[in-house]
Amino acid sequence: MTERQMHACCCPGAMALDWPFGALMRRFGWTDTEKEPDMGQTITKSAKDIVRAAREAVPEMSVEEALPLADSDSHVFVDLRDGTEQAKTGIIPGAVASSRGMMEFHIDPESPAHKPAFNQDKTYVFYCASGGRSALAAQAAMDMGLRPVVNLRGGVGAWTKAGGALE
Repeated sequence: MTERQMHACCCPGAMALDWPFGALMRRFGWTDTEKEPDMGQTITKSAKDIVRAAREAVPEMSVEEALPLADSDSHVFVDLRDGTEQAKTGIIPGAVASSRGMMEFHIDPESPAHKPAFNQDKTYVFYCASGGRSALAAQAAMDMGLRPVVNLRGGVGAWTKAGGALE
């Protein structure tokens, strides 16, 4: 007895449910064992491409420049990592925790999730683990009208490597 190939949904009635599709496949000369035609997406820009463009559009600050500003009254550090990353490693003392997925809502004064820390006349220093997500976030924040915004080159990884404190 030959074993019947299991349908992708793994349901026993798949053969009966898929008969129109199977009939069409056979009509065009395809069999169940042949690979279906490639129907994937065509990605025209890689993540690396859009991060590179964001880094070119957003001013960056080195860790050496940022370290003395951690307790400055004129700068707000913004941690764009997700909550589990922030809890695991800690954040720069005094930084605003705003995950990349919620940042636009935290900035928007009309949003119920608005954080007043984004409504100050200060320089915003965005950072993430290595600087990619924060560059994208900084570009979006600038598009929303938040200014001035800079990206911390190397992110929290470079910060800790340079001896920067986390809480």
